Amino acid sequence: MKKTVSARKCVLAAQVAALALLAMTPFQAKADDARIAFVPKLVGIPYFSAMQKGFEKGGAAFGAKIIYQGPTTSSVAAQAQIIQGLINRKLDAVAVAANSPTALQAQAVHAKEHGVVFASTDSQVDGDAVSLRVMQATDADIAHTLVDQLTMQIGTEGQIAFVSGGPTATNLNIWILLMKSYLASKYPKIELVSVQYAGEDISKATEITSQILSAYPKIKGFIGVNTTATPGIAQAVLQGGLSGKIAISGIDDPNTIRSYVLNGTVKSATLWNPIDLGYLTVWGIKQILDHKEIKAQNDVPGLGSVSYDAKTRTLLLGKPMVFTKENISLDF
Repeated sequence: MKKTVSARKCVLAAQVAALALLAMTPFQAKADDARIAFVPKLVGIPYFSAMQKGFEKGGAAFGAKIIYQGPTTSSVAAQAQIIQGLINRKLDAVAVAANSPTALQAQAVHAKEHGVVFASTDSQVDGDAVSLRVMQATDADIAHTLVDQLTMQIGTEGQIAFVSGGPTATNLNIWILLMKSYLASKYPKIELVSVQYAGEDISKATEITSQILSAYPKIKGFIGVNTTATPGIAQAVLQGGLSGKIAISGIDDPNTIRSYVLNGTVKSATLWNPIDLGYLTVWGIKQILDHKEIKAQNDVPGLGSVSYDAKTRTLLLGKPMVFTKENISLDF
């Protein structure tokens, strides 16, 4: 009789345990030993290598194994294929710097269906299936800073051009739209004569800039909309013997643009700390995996106060940083 009661207790305990597992949310089971993947727009450029360092730093700080994998060109299709493969591996989370805001929505939905947290960072993905978005700064702050840094050099009138990266990149296209609007409202005498796309290719950006310089001999300045466009512009200006005559404002990290700032070809570059961006992304993902509330204001270890918009599920790193000769020695 005692054996029968004991056996029944064992069966009951097993049933309770099974029901508890079924009751878990899809993200609950693996949170203590998280495996988080980061898929950049492409591998092999300093900016995303710096973000990778941030992911590794966050993994060490918050308890996660980081997998870094991305395409070798800024290809939406290649990026989607890599993400799909990572989801199929049943990782805990996948974070992506998107080459398209819409093309990766299917992967976000698939991730959610399979209990994988899907986050976008640096460049966002649309849709309700995205569990977290991590932004480097507000789009308006970035766009306005890029324009204002250029007008400090050329004044409030004249011809300018934009050179960007991939034509479908979420963040770059938003910044372009906001810069156009800001120019129209605040600097109506500045004429935007050309917007060109060089992918994530410095040599292509150099070639495009040289073509614009030939087509518009009265042009006063350029804005590089990503970290490969800005050094490409600078190289074309330097090769053309136009350093100090053609103004340049753009997105870039200090390591990549340093030589052009020091030789006077570039007066300033705008960015944020990409290591901090990767680190913050890991922190946010771990909050979700560990079922911790992300508040409107959060004290993130090593970063301080970080704001969160629950409506858009967006963490905001902070204000843009402007690099000049005075602080270009910073090393990301």
